Amino acid sequence: MYIRTSDRTHSRAKVNRMRKRIKLLSVSVLTLVVSFGFYFFDNAESSSKGPIQPVRFSHRIHATEDQIPCEYCHSFVDVSPNPGIPSLKKCMGCHQHIVGRDVDYDFDGTTINIKNEIAKVREYWARKEPIPWIKVNSMPGYVHFTHKRHIQRGFECTQCHGDVASMNQVHKVERLNMGFCITCHTENAKDHEELAHLKDCLTCHY
Repeated sequence: MYIRTSDRTHSRAKVNRMRKRIKLLSVSVLTLVVSFGFYFFDNAESSSKGPIQPVRFSHRIHATEDQIPCEYCHSFVDVSPNPGIPSLKKCMGCHQHIVGRDVDYDFDGTTINIKNEIAKVREYWARKEPIPWIKVNSMPGYVHFTHKRHIQRGFECTQCHGDVASMNQVHKVERLNMGFCITCHTENAKDHEELAHLKDCLTCHY
């Protein structure tokens, strides 16, 4: 069967047009997916209540009433990219001896018994299980944020995390997005040279 050259050219042109449409559609869909991802990440965990943890741990009691410094539990914050979540052994260093008051406590509108909450910690210890804490503040995988660099520069925990010492249930205070970081870098750079470095994409994305 003989196919004319003009028909072949027409068919190829039609296929090329279809390919271009598919590429354009793919780019549009990908852009939409990424945009939704940024939106939902940016708004995730923005509730003023925060996630319900397996143990109702009160920062207000520990950091304000008992005056325990942040670095006692988050002991890696000035030497590591991550602040460090205290191990169960660290908790039991105190609560092996402190069983807690057998009293009701208003935990942000929910009545809890302090002794019963500490008993949960001791039960995890007895079962040799770590407490499955739910993370409150998260950064996406393409961002490399180091706590020690910021702490050694003199920034306070409250500048990103809010007044955690006054919270019972910890909740997200700031949207830790690129705009938040760039604003902070702009306001705190020592000079134009440092600002250029802080605004360089490879400073945080590598």
